[in-house]
This record gives sequence, structure tokens and C-alpha cells, in this order.
Amino acid sequence: MTFSPNPFRYTSWFPNRFAVLFSVLLGGLQLVPANEPTAEVAASETKAVADYAWTRDHMHVGVRWQPFSREQNDRNDGARPVISEDSSYVQFWVSWNAAEREQTNTDYENNMSDYLRGIERAVDFCVSKGIKTELVFWHTPAWAALSGRGGHGSPREGEYAAFVTRMATHFKGRVDAYQLAHEANLRGFYHDRDIDFLIKEIFIKGARAIRAVYDAEPAQAVMISTSGCSPCDSCEVLEGLPGIGGEAVNGYYSKLVGSVELMREVDALNLNVSDHFDGYGMMDGSYVTSAWGNYELARGKLDAAGYRHKTMLSAESWIVWDDAGNATDVNGDGFKDERDAYAKTVTIMGQCLQRGLNTMNLPWSDNSSSWAMGLTKRVDYNGRIKELKPTFVVSATGAHTGSPDIVTRKVALHGKDDTFKIKPVERSFTEANYINPGDPNHLHYYIWRWYAQIAGGSDEVIRHARGGEIGNDITTLGPGYTGAERYRISSYNRSQKKFTVLLYAGGAGGKSYAKLSIPSTVQTGYYYNNDTSKIDFRGEGFAEGERYVARVTTKTISLDDGSDVDVLVSETLGTVVEGKLQVRIGRVHPFTKVEFFAAPADTPPAPEKPAVAQNELAKLSPNIIEQMDVNKNKELTESEYVGFWAGQFAGADKDRDGLLDAKEFPYPASLKPADSDQDGKLSIDEHKSVYRSQFRGLDTNKDGRLN
Repeated sequence: MTFSPNPFRYTSWFPNRFAVLFSVLLGGLQLVPANEPTAEVAASETKAVADYAWTRDHMHVGVRWQPFSREQNDRNDGARPVISEDSSYVQFWVSWNAAEREQTNTDYENNMSDYLRGIERAVDFCVSKGIKTELVFWHTPAWAALSGRGGHGSPREGEYAAFVTRMATHFKGRVDAYQLAHEANLRGFYHDRDIDFLIKEIFIKGARAIRAVYDAEPAQAVMISTSGCSPCDSCEVLEGLPGIGGEAVNGYYSKLVGSVELMREVDALNLNVSDHFDGYGMMDGSYVTSAWGNYELARGKLDAAGYRHKTMLSAESWIVWDDAGNATDVNGDGFKDERDAYAKTVTIMGQCLQRGLNTMNLPWSDNSSSWAMGLTKRVDYNGRIKELKPTFVVSATGAHTGSPDIVTRKVALHGKDDTFKIKPVERSFTEANYINPGDPNHLHYYIWRWYAQIAGGSDEVIRHARGGEIGNDITTLGPGYTGAERYRISSYNRSQKKFTVLLYAGGAGGKSYAKLSIPSTVQTGYYYNNDTSKIDFRGEGFAEGERYVARVTTKTISLDDGSDVDVLVSETLGTVVEGKLQVRIGRVHPFTKVEFFAAPADTPPAPEKPAVAQNELAKLSPNIIEQMDVNKNKELTESEYVGFWAGQFAGADKDRDGLLDAKEFPYPASLKPADSDQDGKLSIDEHKSVYRSQFRGLDTNKDGRLN
């Protein structure tokens, strides 16, 4: 790694693993293997980036970065691609106890702690790269604590609001989001107070304090959220919560959503995204069945209380990669290792992002905690670890040859860059735990990096269509889109004016095709891009008749070393027809990225086609048409169409209460508009209105028949 005089302008040692070769075949499709390695490519110098306000409609995939307050160490860490190239946001945990250990440390101008100075340097680096930042607060210093002891415990009234006011004032213009607490469902963090204190003193007063700073001229946007919940199902819970484990988590979200005052102040609730217990975040198997089940639990409470405009953000997140006691052999091969982390990352990120979670982070690197959770490995950035403990490092190999040596132990480094001492950490791993000792990245980093493409690094990216949302769907059809696990996620990159779709198809083998279709403009969504959005992005994209290029990259990511295998890249030219962007993917592999961007200005217009009568039944399967067509005259009346779907009502009504709830009719974008009495359920008449509207939308010539 080499550095220019500016500590945050750098040249990266991380090479591109493969060259991607493609050919453009206008009007057709050509697939070309891409398997030739390239020479090392230096990253560009720090670039000027356009700033934007982070709203609930924006998408972010990033990391949790804990700077070590050693300037050279942190500079090296920031320059690693996991942060500087791949992440769109970085989350920093800020221990109040460490940031303001002494009361004199509240004077940031004259007596800032080394700990907070390290975080500030890292924040400034992110700002220079156009990476959004979030601060998460936890712990209490002794001088502010009710008990007089630092660490876990509650602050005296008024002290927390004063602390976050200082932080917001200092970081305004550089920090975009604040999370007010960490795992606040646990008794350990507020053992001398209860849930009501947490809501009033930490969440409400804390949010108001930050908001007041950011609302003051010059006013700036800010995202404020609460706290995720620890997935520990046997830990003591905060006083005032019911039961333990999942029951307490359920009660925690109910308390938060039930506070009208709190919901006025915050933009989002949070959830921990982890592989806890069963490899996928199950807590109790009832309230919290998985990480994405936790999302649905909290999201459902927001919806039921009328807070569809509030969002969910990722809090603490982790996926364990080694064979520790909290790891799980999810692939059933008899080992708990990085291949399990690969599988867990595919599932957890796919399930959460597809459902609508718009932020996702994982720890950027192994640190000195007792768990092995990082996306990357620590490296011997200045050679001192090898000097002190030669057996603690191995050389980087393969494409990474020449990079700093890789640290193979859990270590805590005490002291400055050139004088630190090494303290091994109990429950350490060794290079024997690494599937590829000479790779500075863990295997699941390559899965995370694939998903991170949806957020576009420093570009401004918003949520687009959402899989399964009627009228705003990501439609994927064909035998190539197959397998027990399938995910589809879409975004719109406002900086580059392009749409990106990620498709994961676990059963794809590069032998069959799939067809993809998404709306050509940002549509009104159920949770995103609607009348409650702070900024209206609707209508952005490509107009009817506009020419576009669809670039498809489909591949496999190796389970052995994370490399790209069987890469096929193609570009086709298309025209927006009926508000759709479409592409045929010739040979689908498990990991597919599709980018839709404007065709070059000199692209000839699409040839005119002779007018043909539109087939109004084209969107329905022949089998359903046959069942609907009662008089067998090969056309459908509204009565036949609505009557057919009304006949499905009783079968869907599992609890036989004469109403369909959100579980029995899992199409929220259709349920809400039809739910005339706003009870969250559909009566038979409301159910018919859904399909009456559908019929009239399909009846393009308005003759009362589909033919």
C-alpha cells in the first residue's frame, strides 16, 4: 500500500480478480466467458462526490467500522476496498464512556479524547469518499451515570440529551444518521432503569436534541432511529418488558410503536441482523423466527399502527465464519467454517433486502472481540506484528501477493502505530480456521460484495421495484430462474441514471434462460417512493419509446476461494414499451446483475411495427382462463373474472372468520386500497373490489370483455 502526502488519498493494492470481456450485439444476445486475470489496477484518487440527503427511500449496503485510534492503522483500514470502494455507508459504534471518559473530554475543541479523535478521522475519510455515515451510541461514563460507575448503566436525567447535542453539533454536515442505543432490550445496558425511561430519556429526548441541532440554520437532513434488539433468548431483559427472549422483543417493539410521542421524533426502528442460534437469526421460533422474521415482526407493528412511512434500519449485524460455539453447520457438510458463512450471507442478505430492508451492514474486519465476525482479515499494515510475533502472520498469496501480511490470530494492539504491544485474545483462531489463509478477505466477503452492488458505493441510489409488490414488481420468468432460494432486488442509481437488478437463483446452472421485466420509471411503492416521501423521486427513469441498453453479468461465485466462475456478460438494446424495461438472460447462473442504462445518443430509433390487436388475456395462464370462462366463448366478462376469484375466498380464509387478513391475503399493495373500513382485513365485497379493479385494468379497449 502506498500513500500520497494527503493521508486519505491512496493507491489500492487490491487487484481486480478477473477481466470481464463482453461484446455488444445490438438487437441480439452474445455470451462470452470472462476468465483472464488482469494486472493490478490502482484505485482512482479521492474524487469529488455530489452530496445528497439520506431518506428512507435510499438504499445502503455497508460495514460496521471500529477505528483503532492509530492513525496509520486507521488510514490503511479505510483504504481497503471493503470500505473505500464497496460500501455506501459506514456505521460507527461510539461508546460514550470512551468518548468522554472524563468530564473534561466534553470540550471537543480543547480536550477531545483519542478515542473520539480516531472516530472523527474515520468519519472525515468517509465524507471525502462520499460514503454516508451513522453513529450508534452505547455505554455511559462514570461522571454521568446514575450509579457512578462507567460502562453499562443509565445516565442521570438530562445527561444523555446533552451528550448527543454535543455530538450532533460537532458532526453536523459529516454524519448523516444516528442510532440512539444498542441492544436496548437487555437489562445490562440500563439495569437501574426501565423501558419507560429508555423511551422518554434516551429515545425521545435524544431524538429531539439531535433534530434541534440539524434543524438549526443551515438546516440539514438527518436519519434518527432507536435500537435493535439482542437475539439472546435467555438474557435478562429491560425492566418493564414481558417475559424473556422473543416475547420481550415483541413487547419492546409494541412499546415503541405505541408511543405516539416517540414515533413523531424518529424516522425508523432497528433490528439486529445476525446468524444467531440456528444460522439464520432465530430467537425463539415464535415471535422471532429468523433475521427477516424479526423485520416482519417490527414492520407489521408499524403498518398496523399506521406508520407505513416509518422505515427499518439495520442495527448490529454479524455472520460468524469460524467454528465457534455460536456457529452453525448450515450446509450439512460436517464442518462449521467459511462455507457456512457463504451460505448464510446469501440467505440473510437476500431475504432481508428483498423484503424491503434498505440498509444492511456487516463488521468490516476481525477485531479484538471474542467472536469471529468480520468480512475481512486484519493485516500487518506496517510490519510490526511480524516483527514482534512472526508466527502470527502469513504472507498474502495469489492475486494478493505483495499485499501486507495477514494476521492469523485474534489480537489486541495496545499503543501507537510504531510502538504498540500485542495482547492475544482468549478464544483465538489460527490460520487453520481460514479456508484461504493468503486471502485478506473471508469467503463471505465476496457474497456481501455482490449484494453491495445494489447500493452503488458513493453514488446516490434509491429503492425501485420490490419483488412481489403488485404493480411495482420485479417480474422474472423462465426455467433458468430456479432453485429453493431465489431473490430479486432492484434499485435506481440517480447519479448514473441507471436501474440495477440483482437476481439470485440457487438452482441455476448456466443452461436455461430467464426473462426479466421491471417498471421503466420509479413507481409509487407501498413503503417507498410514495406521497409520504420527503423527496419525490417518482417518474425518474426512462420514458415510453426511449432506447436503453441492458447489460447482463451472470456468474457463479466459487465456494473454494470466492472468485468469479463461468462469467457471462452481454449487452442488448431495447425500447421502453408499455412502461417496461425487459431483457432475456440467455444462460442463467446463480448470481446475476442486470443494469439498464440509456442507449448512446446516436442509437437509431426502434423500427416501427405494424399495429396489432392487443391480447387482453396474455397476462393470464391458459389454465386459469379455461376455469374462468364459464360459457366457453373464449372471452371473459367482469362477472366471470371476479366470480372466479371470489370462489377462492373461502379456501384462503384459514381461520373461517369471514375475513382475509395480511397472512391470508399477502399482497399489501392490493389489500390496503381495497380495505375500505381500514380494519386491516378484506371482507368478501372488499376482496371482489380488488379483482374488479384488476379486470378493468386488463380491459384495455373498455368493451367490458377480455378477449
